[in-house]
Amino acid sequence: MSTIFNHSFNGIVELRHVISILIACACGWAIGYERKARNKQAGVKTHIIVALTSALMMILSKEAFLDTPSYDTSRVAAQIVSGISFIGGGIIFTRDKKVSGITTAAGIWATAGIGMAIGADFWIFGSFCSFIVVLVQLVTHSNGRNHEIYQAKIVLETIDISLLGKIYTNLGTLDFRKYNVELKEQSSNN
Repeated sequence: MSTIFNHSFNGIVELRHVISILIACACGWAIGYERKARNKQAGVKTHIIVALTSALMMILSKEAFLDTPSYDTSRVAAQIVSGISFIGGGIIFTRDKKVSGITTAAGIWATAGIGMAIGADFWIFGSFCSFIVVLVQLVTHSNGRNHEIYQAKIVLETIDISLLGKIYTNLGTLDFRKYNVELKEQSSNN
């Protein structure tokens, strides 16, 4: 069983790849755990998947095309950067004249870079960068706010439709996030 399909099998190399993936997952978990503890959009699962997939693509970029003449190892790695930018762009949004998600998007981008470093066999370097990302998040996070999340459900029946707009405006002023706002008109029979 010296070859599997067209690629030669080397147990040491395969073990190195598995270790790379496990280290990438551990780094993604550390960054994601810090983000999840702060109730951010992208948490543990997202960061683990980004780190794992970046490491996987980097390993493939380095070694999957060795049998191809004049291959360019940077092509797959470059697509990781552009692909993760697409995901990061989807995380950033503006609501009530406030931009949010920039730090989370930057964390996803950093996690992809860490996964790429680990996939390129820079295990210590990638792990160190993961440590630095978590440290920066912990040290620079504002402790002035209460990070507990409370949820309230408001059900209102009224004849004055403008009352809903007043409530909605006041919730925004008090820095409440509004989700699942529904307006239903009741029939005149009820």
